[in-house]
Amino acid sequence: MTTTNLFVELVVIGVGAACWVGMLIMGAFGVEWIEAEYLQNYVVLGVLLAVVYLLGIISDRLADYVFDKLFSGPLRARYFSEKREYQDARRLIFSLSDRLADMHDYGRTRIRICRGWALNAALIAASLNFLLRSQFAETGWYQMSVTAGTLGFLLLSFASWSSWRMLCSTEYLKIREHAEYLRSQSSSIADEAAAKRSNAA
Repeated sequence: MTTTNLFVELVVIGVGAACWVGMLIMGAFGVEWIEAEYLQNYVVLGVLLAVVYLLGIISDRLADYVFDKLFSGPLRARYFSEKREYQDARRLIFSLSDRLADMHDYGRTRIRICRGWALNAALIAASLNFLLRSQFAETGWYQMSVTAGTLGFLLLSFASWSSWRMLCSTEYLKIREHAEYLRSQSSSIADEAAAKRSNAA
């Protein structure tokens, strides 16, 4: 994976994290202090981009921990008897085939984005409730906004989780098949080399 791809991936995840963090801040301190002119300042935009990137790193690690504890194990067990077998298969692919490694890197990028947004969308739904209740509870559109916002982001969270699950299943299957293929190729090459040495002797 290139540095640019990794940066973009973490920014995409970080945007979601920035949304729910920003909603929590606005819910706690109000929205009156926010000025649109701030967004016209390139220094402020640069700082915001750095914060989004940092939040992307943090939320990606948090999502990885949560999903590994709750979802990854049973799904991975369908294709590998233990976690070490999966890790050995990945190491084999990345050490023997750059082309297959690039393919799996692309798959992992989509998996991480879906995983990050599954968590972020759920947290956005909760933060939106906090923001609307603390700052806009007296408005006429409060209840409709809470209902629509909560349902919308929870649906997004579920869709991201479902996509993550499908992508992971495909990824585990490909890793198993590709590792088996590389092992068979390595075995064939080793047998041919042994036969040549035997004939030479």
